[in-house]
Parts: sequence; structure tokens; C-alpha cells
Amino acid sequence: MIDFQIKICGIRSTDDVAACAAAGADCVGLNFYPPSVRYLDPRETKARAVNDQAAAAGLVRVGLFVNETADSIIDIAGLLNLDAVQLHGDETPQLAQSLLQSNIPVIRAIRLSVTPLTPGAIEQTIGDWADLPVTLLLDADAGAAYGGGGRQLDWPSLAAWNQARGGGGDSTRWILAGGLDCENVARARQTSTAARVDVASGVESSRGEKSAEMIQKFVAQCQARGVDESQ
Repeated sequence: MIDFQIKICGIRSTDDVAACAAAGADCVGLNFYPPSVRYLDPRETKARAVNDQAAAAGLVRVGLFVNETADSIIDIAGLLNLDAVQLHGDETPQLAQSLLQSNIPVIRAIRLSVTPLTPGAIEQTIGDWADLPVTLLLDADAGAAYGGGGRQLDWPSLAAWNQARGGGGDSTRWILAGGLDCENVARARQTSTAARVDVASGVESSRGEKSAEMIQKFVAQCQARGVDESQ
């Protein structure tokens, strides 16, 4: 399992990297989905500069992909020496197996309804992904959009699911995403029992533009409530 607690996703500049490192985040997400406002072309100089600075800062680097082929993902992961890849589309467990066999750690986004859910309903949505050695990222289902769109999951439902799955509060194998920001992340983490969090739009001053001040505040709120502590 790739080890990090606070992931800032969709960074697009070396200034973003510096802000994440200064704030104390330990992971950044590079968005390789062309329709996204946060897109970076993985084969261009800008992406290489952002990636290399993140590596030099000791940050875990995760490449986000949507419905790419296994060969393409493996190629880009090797090109940038990524620490992990995040599958955020309609990828199959079989594709993930190909990545795992190439020694590429995988984070799988699971899109859930924002309404209250039973543990069984959450497990049904996860499906066969539960049988693979991947990290689950629980995000809000925004329909045709591949991303939560700033919508929040029902955090008490996640706490009940985590308890029912035998985790007993051990939340290290999943990541909470969906509508997190500087004001709610401490409460979200406490209510859901998530030990790991992922944010994109919640630390942006405008759509796609990261704010160093908001990143600093987000990380401070996480650390204040022990987001990196075992539950």
C-alpha cells in the first residue's frame, strides 16, 4: 500500500508543489484526464517540472487516469517514475491486475451516492475491487463527470461501513474524498473515521487554481484533529 495521509489533487505548477510541501501535505495528484480543468499533459515539459519538483520535495506522486489503456498508463507511470496511479473512470479489475503485475500501486476511485448508505450497499458498489490489493478512494458520484464535483458523501454511512467490514476503525486502506475543504475536513474525518483524505476543488481560489493559503489551512485542520493517526 502506498503510504500517505493528505493528498492535494490536481496540482498544475511548481508553485502548487511548493505550497503543498510547505503546508505539510505528503501527496500530490497529477491529473492526466484531458477534459479536466486540472489537466497536465504527461509528455510535456510542464508536467515533468511539476513531477520532478514533487519528487525532490519528498511528496508521493499519484497520476490520475480516466479510461486509459493499461499500456498507456504503464508507459506514463514509467516515464515520470510515479509512485502510484489512480483509476478514476470505468476501468476493470483486470486492467488493475495488469498494473499491479507491473509493480505499479493502484488507487481505485469508488463513486458513491451522497445519500445515506448501508454497509452492504457500499460493499456492493465496491464489488470485485475489494478482492484486489488496491487502495480505495471513496468519492461522490457526479453522474457523467469523473469526479465528485464538490459533493459530500454521507460520512456516518462510511463510519458504519468501516466498522462492519472488520476494520474496527482501521482506515488506512481507504481514502475519503468528495466536497472536502478547509472548514469541514476535521469534522469529515472524525465522523467518517477516515485516516486519509483527498482534496481538489476545496483548496482552490477559482476553478482549477490552487490557493497556497487554503492548502495551508486544509493541512493544518487535518493535523489538528490527527488525520495521520491510527484510529
